[in-house]
Amino acid sequence: MPPKRADPRARPHVPRPPRVYQKIIARLTRIAVTEGYGSTQTRRTLHFLLHTDRGLSSRADYVDPQHVPDFDGDVAWFEVEKTERGGGHQWPWWRAVRQVEPPADA
Repeated sequence: MPPKRADPRARPHVPRPPRVYQKIIARLTRIAVTEGYGSTQTRRTLHFLLHTDRGLSSRADYVDPQHVPDFDGDVAWFEVEKTERGGGHQWPWWRAVRQVEPPADA
């Protein structure tokens, strides 16, 4: 009689960081809305538009505000990476890693 196999649930699952598919330097533009009136007026960021060298014929890429470090102004250059789905995401998603200087040809 063959030996019993170990229960696969007995092995602890070690979470791994999401796989990075692509890294680029890109310009992010803040898309925000102003809410309220008078002294209670606030500005809320909806998302960031990711500008790449693919041109206007490609579909737009967006970055969730929770995946972008804080910065001053509405436009900045970042090193961004496209990561595999996971962590509540149903598809690969973009995240900004760090703010960088704009390229010389920009």
